[in-house]
Amino acid sequence: MTSYDVAVLGLGAMGATAAWRAAARGASVIGFEQFTPAHARGSSHGGSRIFRKTVFEGIDYVPLVNRAETLWAQLERDSGATVFYRSGGLCVGAADGELVRDAVRCAEEGAVEIELLDADALAGRYPQFAVAPGDVGVFEPGAGALDPEGCIRAALGLAKAAGAELRFETQVTGLQYDDAGVRISVGAETISARRAIVATGAWFTDLVPELGLPLQIQRSPLVWFTGADRAAYGPDRFPTFIWESGDLNGWGIPDVDGRGVKVGVGSGAAYKPLLGHASENSYPIGPVDTDPVEAFVRRAFPGLDPVAAAATPCMNSKSPDRDFVIGIPAAAPSLVLAGGFSGHGFKHSAAVGDITVDLAMEGASDIALDRFSPNRFGATA
Repeated sequence: MTSYDVAVLGLGAMGATAAWRAAARGASVIGFEQFTPAHARGSSHGGSRIFRKTVFEGIDYVPLVNRAETLWAQLERDSGATVFYRSGGLCVGAADGELVRDAVRCAEEGAVEIELLDADALAGRYPQFAVAPGDVGVFEPGAGALDPEGCIRAALGLAKAAGAELRFETQVTGLQYDDAGVRISVGAETISARRAIVATGAWFTDLVPELGLPLQIQRSPLVWFTGADRAAYGPDRFPTFIWESGDLNGWGIPDVDGRGVKVGVGSGAAYKPLLGHASENSYPIGPVDTDPVEAFVRRAFPGLDPVAAAATPCMNSKSPDRDFVIGIPAAAPSLVLAGGFSGHGFKHSAAVGDITVDLAMEGASDIALDRFSPNRFGATA
């Protein structure tokens, strides 16, 4: 039976960076992915993801995003790939609204540089936005967009160069574990490892249903829009944004890959339905996916054609409290879990991968993880 220090199950955003960081530390690593590298079947595709350090989710996320920022820069240096596009990030809303207050609070807690823009400055700097009277902006100069497929490919390349064995289009058919380690079944083959990092995204509970983690899978379509002046929406002139003003509630990313501006809106039962299993997300994009986003764009961005230029399915795995699941479950001490990222995980994924390696190789991390513990749900095997 072949044995490794660390096995990584799932080579999406978290798994790819875990394989890279483990191999870079000198561990013997094997990784498994049921699809092709940087595939579009999960939660880490679509050409762009927001990176911001004003983390509304709470101060416990600040150490994650700080480590992630360092590692994204290292990934670019070590791989030679460009995966981050600095555009700045904008929060738009009423001066006394919750979004603006939270953005300022988060910046203060995380020591993040921001600039406050009053209504005139906001309209003058970003005429693309149809801001309402009284809207103001909180601008984060260091924010921007990550290329998810580029990040994953670069991390996988570095992992392989450091000696990791990576197997794609390979289905793990069984996972057994005890205090001594794990045994992974791949068809008739059995592979052992001292620790396994489980980072299978929306398929997260398929291999560990006995842990009883209460995660739900939500469809989250990705939608792009274009306009006559495409240059006005590139990252040098158009920021990532989160916009909450009156009944306008949306987010977006500049055109970093030629597809247009990526836009999304707040959750709705029809727009972002829950799925019984990740495999159910294969049905085509339809009006139920695009109509709410087109309605937002029609009101918010007069320079964009409000008919979707492109759209594709995506999904995420949501925890009940919308916090991540990162840690060693009490019932399975040879496993490290990384899941339940609830639609706000990609910007942190380099840090999450690194932290799972801390846990797999050292049994602990210098980043506080109590808020993210899998044991908070009270599940036992």
